[in-house]
Amino acid sequence: RCAGLPGTVVEAVKIGSFVHIGKNCIIGKRSIISDCCKIEEGTVVPPDSILAPFSCYAGVPGVLREEVSDSFENAMVQMTRDHYSLFRPSQA
Repeated sequence: RCAGLPGTVVEAVKIGSFVHIGKNCIIGKRSIISDCCKIEEGTVVPPDSILAPFSCYAGVPGVLREEVSDSFENAMVQMTRDHYSLFRPSQA
């Protein structure tokens, strides 16, 4: 199971940087998810799959739908910064 992703099961051997995995996905055993991949909600990635960098996958089974733009990495960095800015040290 993947923390923070309801219904998602991840059994990948490698997940690159700046990867977005949607809700209710199944990532098959021994899969390799390259940097800057987007996996749409409800996608089933078959075992032993190798997902190309800067690509978007969707469907059952998951297939390449489109390439993502070079700005995807920047968007993921900003999303991460926004998420972690919510955390504040406790006032002791």
